[in-house]
Amino acid sequence: MYLETDRLILRRMTSEDFEDFYAFAPDPERCRMMGTYPLNSREETLEMFEWLLFNEKRFYAVVLREENKVIGDIEVQNYPEEAVKPELAGKTGRVLSFCISRDYQRRGYATEALRALIGYLFERRGVDYIVSGYFDFNAPSAALHEKLGFKFFDTTDAPLPDGTHTRATDTILFNPSAPEAYRGHVSEK
Repeated sequence: MYLETDRLILRRMTSEDFEDFYAFAPDPERCRMMGTYPLNSREETLEMFEWLLFNEKRFYAVVLREENKVIGDIEVQNYPEEAVKPELAGKTGRVLSFCISRDYQRRGYATEALRALIGYLFERRGVDYIVSGYFDFNAPSAALHEKLGFKFFDTTDAPLPDGTHTRATDTILFNPSAPEAYRGHVSEK
């Protein structure tokens, strides 16, 4: 996948992107919001990056077009069959997780990137629904999901790396009759 919006490029992450990834991935607040173990060194960050790069087929970079700088990442996974609820049986779903560097938040980049990706998944890939979630302590993510039209789907108890637990809220977005509403200004290569 390769998508361009007015300000961003969404493309497959490459090994050349590590330095940009390393600039934001070890941020303790990012790790907390993503529910990952703290990344305490360059080596730990590289290990995580390489694992994602080689094991997650849909690990995408969110790149500022004008600077050619990776400012975030998005992972797209198939919705696990064992988790499918009866009302979703026979439908095709994807799960999104995403992060924008704190240095670039509150500028609309996540909204722009996700609208483009959602439009692509619905229009080009024929996906029936998309699930995405957040921990209850992540109010900005909850607001973004609502802004994008996601609706409540489920909650679960989520163990965190520090041994505590929180509630995770999953939201769902069904393929609308007019997916171009999510596209914005997107071109696909």
